[in-house]
Amino acid sequence: MILKELVSGVEHELTSDVGVYETEIEFLTHNSSECGKGALFFAINGSRTDGGAFIAEAERKGAAAYVSERKLPSLLPGIIVGDVREAMALMAGNFYYNAHRKLKIIAVVGTNGKTTTAHMTAEILKEAGESVAVFGTSGVDISGRSYPSRLTTPDPIELHRLFQLAYLSGAKYVVMEVSAHAIALKKLSGVRVKIAIFTNFSRDHLDFFRDMESYKKVKAGYFTPEHAEFQVINADDETGREIASREALPTATYGTENPADVFAIDFDYSSRLRCIVNCFDDIFELEAPFAGRFNLYNALAATTAVRLLGVESGVIMRAFRCMSEVEGRFNILDSGRRAIIDYAHTPDGLTNLLDSARKLVPAGGRLISVFGCGGDRDMGKRSEMGRISSRLADFTVLTSDNPRSEDPEAIIRDIEAGVDKGAEYIVIAERAEAIAYALLTAGKRDVVVISGKGGENYTEVKGERIRYSDRAEVLESFRRYNL
Repeated sequence: MILKELVSGVEHELTSDVGVYETEIEFLTHNSSECGKGALFFAINGSRTDGGAFIAEAERKGAAAYVSERKLPSLLPGIIVGDVREAMALMAGNFYYNAHRKLKIIAVVGTNGKTTTAHMTAEILKEAGESVAVFGTSGVDISGRSYPSRLTTPDPIELHRLFQLAYLSGAKYVVMEVSAHAIALKKLSGVRVKIAIFTNFSRDHLDFFRDMESYKKVKAGYFTPEHAEFQVINADDETGREIASREALPTATYGTENPADVFAIDFDYSSRLRCIVNCFDDIFELEAPFAGRFNLYNALAATTAVRLLGVESGVIMRAFRCMSEVEGRFNILDSGRRAIIDYAHTPDGLTNLLDSARKLVPAGGRLISVFGCGGDRDMGKRSEMGRISSRLADFTVLTSDNPRSEDPEAIIRDIEAGVDKGAEYIVIAERAEAIAYALLTAGKRDVVVISGKGGENYTEVKGERIRYSDRAEVLESFRRYNL
């Protein structure tokens, strides 16, 4: 693709004459080490590095041109823009022929519940006979084929490549998780989705956003005509009500406590979700293999979205009855000892998880919580999560969870600071040993909840991802100790 086509719709200036527009661009990258003949290099300013510092390497490796917010010391022709991240998103869209415009995209935004809501929405659309792609924390699935992804929302170059792949594979819909980081870093600039779903708002990512107000502003800021045609909002969430009250977009609401367009009554979610749904005055029974109040909300969000897309209630009911569980989300493993594996890694997520798990503990049984907190992330939530676990669980095992560059034991000490005085707990830094200990000391009436990693198949230590799985460790303990 020639540069003239790439910069279409992007405000810019050139550092060379107009002949530069005929430069042939073969691929896009923001990593100078990946540059080669025909590359267009985006010199992004990160939190710790200046992309312009790598222009010499990009030039040496054969880049054809660069994009920056200032002229760089290089013989390469430059495209100067006001915001290189936004320009990268728009130009990536052009490079992949703006395939996103040919797709119906449902974006799921919120602190918790994005993965499950996206899964539910996609499964209902599939039951309706549609071809669907899913992008999210658990990876990328395009018409039944899986592709790895390291980020909840891929970076723009990869994102638009996936949009094109989805379109060429025959997908009609893309259901995708949209993280707050993706919104803040303008990964979706130029992409207008069909429906934007808001699940909830609570504490997370304050290592990046610094304070709750900034974090909320980014989440809520996505719900504008620039980004979406229609919004589906949780009416029981305070931030959700704020978003809905702005009336920036046509809105449908869901909930159980406040007036909403879609709501549930007579619900039971102790071990399996059962409820009566009033969906725009169409009333039907819903049953699904998901436990927990949070999954009731996820199901209502998905139901609202697909109904707006024209899916009938009979299809919705049928889809939920045979729906598979989401890997790493309230997965129950039982072989005489019962363990629950979940991704909950925020204070609100842990609260909801332990509250839901408590309902599965029979009389005389204990709720045992195994968890840690990630390194190089929001340190303030550590003590808060320690306090939550000590109050809601009968016994807590504090352990490691993706320590990254930090000392795992130092992270655990931060968690310990919040544990209530007199609460029963133990520290076992090695996560596999912590899980084995919890299962070995659990009685047959106890429930062990292992949270934080969910379906992740690695642990991140000192910049290296080491193969690891909570599910595998639970199953190995069942086998090894004949539990």
